[in-house]
Amino acid sequence: MTRSSESRNSKSYSCLTCRQRKVKCDRRVPCCNCVRADKQCSFVPPVRGKRKRTRPPREGLHAKLERYEKLLNLHRIRSEPSDDLGDSDSESDAYMDEDANAVDTTQSTLEETKPKLIIREGVSRYFDSAPWSIFGGEFQHPEVGGPVDESFSDENALFFGQNEKVENLASLHPSVQILPKLRDIYADRVDPLVKILHLPTFSTTLENGLRHPAERSRSLEAVMFAFYLAVVSTLNDVECQDLFGLSESVMYSRYRLATRQALINARLLSTSNLMTLQAYVLFMMCVRKSYSCDTLFVLSGVAIRLARKMGLHRDGSFLGLSPFETEMRRRLWWHLVHVDFRVADVLGTRPSMDITCADTKTPLNVDDEDLHPDMTDLPSERNGITPISLCLIRHEIMVSLHDFSTSSPADMRWEVLLGPKVPPAKKDHIISQIEDHLERKYLRYCDPADPLHTFVSIMIRFSICKMKLVAHNPRQFARNPPKDLQRERDIVFANATKLLEYVTLVQGGHHGLEKYTWQIGTSALWNAMLYMLIEIRHRRTGPEVDRSWQLIGLVFSCPRIFGRTPAPVDTVLRKWTLEVWDHYVAASRAEGLPEPSTPEYIDAIRGRIRSTRDPTRTEPLAAERGSVIESSLGCNQIQSNGYESLPDLESLNSCEFPDILSFEMDPNEWVQWEQLVAEGGRS
Repeated sequence: MTRSSESRNSKSYSCLTCRQRKVKCDRRVPCCNCVRADKQCSFVPPVRGKRKRTRPPREGLHAKLERYEKLLNLHRIRSEPSDDLGDSDSESDAYMDEDANAVDTTQSTLEETKPKLIIREGVSRYFDSAPWSIFGGEFQHPEVGGPVDESFSDENALFFGQNEKVENLASLHPSVQILPKLRDIYADRVDPLVKILHLPTFSTTLENGLRHPAERSRSLEAVMFAFYLAVVSTLNDVECQDLFGLSESVMYSRYRLATRQALINARLLSTSNLMTLQAYVLFMMCVRKSYSCDTLFVLSGVAIRLARKMGLHRDGSFLGLSPFETEMRRRLWWHLVHVDFRVADVLGTRPSMDITCADTKTPLNVDDEDLHPDMTDLPSERNGITPISLCLIRHEIMVSLHDFSTSSPADMRWEVLLGPKVPPAKKDHIISQIEDHLERKYLRYCDPADPLHTFVSIMIRFSICKMKLVAHNPRQFARNPPKDLQRERDIVFANATKLLEYVTLVQGGHHGLEKYTWQIGTSALWNAMLYMLIEIRHRRTGPEVDRSWQLIGLVFSCPRIFGRTPAPVDTVLRKWTLEVWDHYVAASRAEGLPEPSTPEYIDAIRGRIRSTRDPTRTEPLAAERGSVIESSLGCNQIQSNGYESLPDLESLNSCEFPDILSFEMDPNEWVQWEQLVAEGGRS
């Protein structure tokens, strides 16, 4: 037999008999051992056992001890050599002497050390303190490297709750066929309000994630479900039925639970992944209608801490990041600042101090098409309105509050406008400057035919009105009435009226604005309603008062504002509305004017009170069924079912609410009012 034929007949593995006998096989067919033993020679490929999941190599004991001793020496802390390492005394002494000589050189390194950002496979970790910035390159994170202990999910389950766990997330993804529609809705209704995703790159990633489920990371799955949840949050019931075949309430609950489970799977509380944080921010924005402000305040604090851990409070240009990544981090950081600022304002507390200790620059006013992951320089800013303009306007309003602050670091709250150290004339001057700046930069470019432009215009004017209302807050009248009290009253009345008009324009769906109502809060509305009722009570009668009653009717007819399960603040406002209306009717009679006809919303409130006093009455009053209100405001008419959602007002008879006139005499009543707003206001 030739050598070539032998090689063709030889195998690359031993025969079954030799493997069982654990003897060396010559791998011929048949092999010599089987021929000699007269055994059947069978070559069966060996089956490899299942490989164990490998973990990152553990640091050896000697290496770990040496590293710890170096850290101690950096801080001039004497460390004793271990006795169980088997080293001689002379070796230990020499080791300690060597480290002692190195203290002077390492100390200078410690003083010159700069913060460090470590980025690895989509995970970013920021180190502030000197030891960690020196040894930060060694950091290991569960999202980088080997497998992770499943017990990590326990801490996240404790944070979100363990009820209603979603076992099979993969089955909840929508079909690829409706993906274009979902992207269009997100770009139209969500993106201008929550500008934290780069839609061109995210759209590609989203489609790949749907088409290739095996390649989805936990972070990607979290942001995908947050994307679905955000879309559903903007839909009404009819739109949801057309798109998913199910009601809005069912789809919202489904994707809220799925997003929560995906965040647990992505180990939110220990994450350093930017995509997971983006998913969490979207989740926070979508649960505002189902979570209390107290809960949202805690959730916001978690987001701020995660962002700091990733170094978002430091501008990417200082950390050597690419222009694209720098810009996306700026967008995410400043949106988080806005969320924390907004929720803290409703609760009447300070935002996180972490947001004031940052050097992250303002995002650019550019379109997503102007940004690309491979770009080497940031683009020039655009003039006019872009999808990020609304987020930039929020930022400018927040930053402008620094001009009123006299503390260090500068306070970032609306309450700084109340500070007595800044004269009222100077406050008005600063507000006028802010208004002029926003006019030049944004309002002059607004196109009334574009719903986004109209919404931006309303939000700018709304913010200016709110600044003026806070600067001239009526609660100051009870403490120290100004010399020109009537002028102050006129300012409050005019701006409260404007603010309520802006609210009804948006809530009434004027010019397609209903698609943005999912992110409109109510806390500023309650204060404006109270201020208007106080002024109507003070002014008694007149054309301005008549117009105000029409406006109040429009506000009461907004189902998104006065829902079926209202907070105490809703109830007390209705009580005061009846009180002021009765005073208005009495004043008209006293002045010899025709008695005003009772509006339907007044009849609806009274009818609800009568129904609570007479439990045998089951049929609603005709007025309670509601009808379209004729308005002279020029906005679209609001849905006629607004009054059907009036709450059970039995609490009006059991609660001790103050007379509305007491606000002008007793400062303590304002404290009680602010507590009601904090409990019932939506951020």
